Amino acid sequence: MKAPNIYTIHGAEPFLIELKRDEIIQDLKKKEYFLREIFFSNDSGFKLENLFKENETSLFSEKKIIDLRLSSSLTKDNSETFIDFCRHLSEDKSLIVSIINIERVTTKKWFKEISTISEVTEIKKIYPNQFRNWVVQQSKKNSLELDIETLNLIIEKTQGNFLAAIQEIKFLKTLNANEKTSISENSDFEIFNLSDSILSDDVDMSLKIFKKLQNKKTAEPIILWFLFREMERLILTKEDPSSYFPGPRTYSDNLRRKSSKLELSFIINLKRELAKLDRDFKMGRSDFWSTSEKILIKLCNPQFFSKNPV
Repeated sequence: MKAPNIYTIHGAEPFLIELKRDEIIQDLKKKEYFLREIFFSNDSGFKLENLFKENETSLFSEKKIIDLRLSSSLTKDNSETFIDFCRHLSEDKSLIVSIINIERVTTKKWFKEISTISEVTEIKKIYPNQFRNWVVQQSKKNSLELDIETLNLIIEKTQGNFLAAIQEIKFLKTLNANEKTSISENSDFEIFNLSDSILSDDVDMSLKIFKKLQNKKTAEPIILWFLFREMERLILTKEDPSSYFPGPRTYSDNLRRKSSKLELSFIINLKRELAKLDRDFKMGRSDFWSTSEKILIKLCNPQFFSKNPV
């Protein structure tokens, strides 16, 4: 008999498993499961005994999510105790078992047993020719309606990267709640084009896009978020050229090239200027667009502002 409060997720894509787990967690929160404890099987301090303590009775028990992430198979002894734990899981607990990178897991005896008492979701591999439909499905899950042009641009920008696609979708949702999302109507893709022009040192194109963003009355916090993000990524790439950020290969290449040309102290000082702008803007003490434009020009043409020309 399947328990209504046990969920098992397994598959080939760790990030997609994470998405499904988050979806289950959100549903459980609606049922007032507000507490959560995470157990990692790859943690050197992990012991199943610690997990089993979750079934100990308490006078003040609250609804709680037990988030178990298995990346190694259970032993015969452990599996028997674990299945017994699952069978006797108290009603005020919900168990989510995420199984990652365990070969031939469906052939394991313990997996077959837990499958009989839990709701099992298999996350199947998504192939390149299925990526488009996956993006459409994720957009609908986020209550976001995309036109064809915007959908095509997301696919082009993310190059099959699930994390990057989800970030784009959530960003669009934030900007365009309850509205049909279209490139022609919104400024978000102008921002991503601005990133390309900055990293290419194209100050003319950067200023042109920046003016469009201003004319479209783009929210100032979005501009601040974007500039902070790019500076933070430049700093991280400067410190570790192997740093990875989602996006097309050209973006990563341009980020490394740009960071290699800049002095670390220059980026840090520019970030401080941006922080000052953020503070002054919130207090009504600065012309946001004029000041941010000056910061943008410095970022595009550091050779005119750095003490040691690049």
